[in-house]
Amino acid sequence: MTLSASTLLVPGEDASWRVWKPRASSPSEAVDTPSDYGDRSKPVVVGLPATACRTLGLLLPQADTALLQEMVSAQLERRGIKGANGEAPAFRWHQLGHAGPNVIISVDVLAEPFPMALVVPHAVSYAAALRLTLLPPGQIIIAEEQGDLIIAASHQGRLFHSHVFTQRPAAADSLAQEILLTRLGLESSLGSGSVSGVTLVGQWDADIVADLRRTASLPVLAIDRLAPSQSIDTRTWTTLLPRSVSEARAAAATHRKFVSIGLLVALVYAAAVVLGFLYLQAKARTAEALAAEVAKTAAPAAEVRATADRWKAFALDIEPKRYPMMILSQMTALMPPSGINLRDFDVKPDAVEIRANARDLQTASQWLEDIQKHKDLSRYTWTMPQPVVRDDKTISLRMQGKAKP
Repeated sequence: MTLSASTLLVPGEDASWRVWKPRASSPSEAVDTPSDYGDRSKPVVVGLPATACRTLGLLLPQADTALLQEMVSAQLERRGIKGANGEAPAFRWHQLGHAGPNVIISVDVLAEPFPMALVVPHAVSYAAALRLTLLPPGQIIIAEEQGDLIIAASHQGRLFHSHVFTQRPAAADSLAQEILLTRLGLESSLGSGSVSGVTLVGQWDADIVADLRRTASLPVLAIDRLAPSQSIDTRTWTTLLPRSVSEARAAAATHRKFVSIGLLVALVYAAAVVLGFLYLQAKARTAEALAAEVAKTAAPAAEVRATADRWKAFALDIEPKRYPMMILSQMTALMPPSGINLRDFDVKPDAVEIRANARDLQTASQWLEDIQKHKDLSRYTWTMPQPVVRDDKTISLRMQGKAKP
């Protein structure tokens, strides 16, 4: 089955979802959630936002398919990406090409627990929404998915990596900084020159586009939307379905099996009362077994909720604004053109410590004041003990930032 023969459900810029009929040039309708879409006339492929399906780009040594599968699983485990109850997450990987002796891999990983509003029991497959589109080659793509801004990159027009980095609206300097960080990461993986420009998808303020063209150091193009690719052959894809959909299908198959058995036994019962009595006994035992299985789901459900609570508690530690390189970039941006020499920079989970030389106390004090006023660095309580005057009349200072509760 090719993608052009399927109905696509993809997230819109707002909270709704767009329905793309086979070979259509624009969406045919909108629904509130994928679970509201019940048309079964064509195979349904659900494109997920980055919040429900993260996409990771990997470079791995060349190997056969089975070994690559194991290496991808090992990379996900190394990054702490797990499914329910610590099991392997639901993922599918795509081989995009080669970079020297390595294979370029892109991995779609479903969120766990998976949002019930995104469950479509009759869907044939799930994928990252941008996986279903033909992306501009060599471009960093910034698009909006249901209020979240995502940044993505492709390899030869196929999705390589994507992640959510902020919500609309976003300032041009924030966009430029995220573009720079993403570009550095991509060029370290795919090689220098792999990024040739930036494509903004959707409706963007003209002033922001103009500012970004001045600050991004890359050509910037704004387009209305990305259309689904007509050339993707999903026959090469392995099945990627949320655990809830897989379990629902297994339950439906079990139900059909029991219905068939029930009809057969009913015919046998009409011919012989004894066989009917045995059938009733078998059904009673089956009902007891099913009741016992239902009772077992209480504990796993509690574990899923506990996992969600732990992820919420962990959210602050993985906030991009607390990354050491982000903090260092913000602090150096506040330094005057001359007069301060940064000697040491140390970041801990709850504290930042800086050692530097300054031309004079006034320069150091002004730098401290600028840091305390910064919108992101003000997350810390900054102090500077009395600096030490050196022999050459410059001063040696130590500055500390403690994370606020």
